[in-house]
Amino acid sequence: MNSPGLSAERTALAWRRTAVAVTVVGALFLNHAVNSGWRPAAIAPVGAAIASAVLAGVSYLRNRGLRTGRYSCSSRIVAVTAVAVVAIAVVAAAIGFTDPLP
Repeated sequence: MNSPGLSAERTALAWRRTAVAVTVVGALFLNHAVNSGWRPAAIAPVGAAIASAVLAGVSYLRNRGLRTGRYSCSSRIVAVTAVAVVAIAVVAAAIGFTDPLP
């Protein structure tokens, strides 16, 4: 039988995985910006890296809140997270189409 604590634990782990994943994606965006040279086109990956860092922070704070027993969820947090993930994916796709690997 599931207790309310287990679902909160699973949700906290999902937020932690999100934080780790967007941290890695942000590092990859920065790596792309540095390796491709600091030209004006590097603004997009640097912006996506900053958005990834903010999203990682939000995900970490949500994970920490769930672990300390603050279960209230703002639908705004989930909506902002979804929009940020889609925006970062669009930037990644644009980079892939406009600056493919040699």
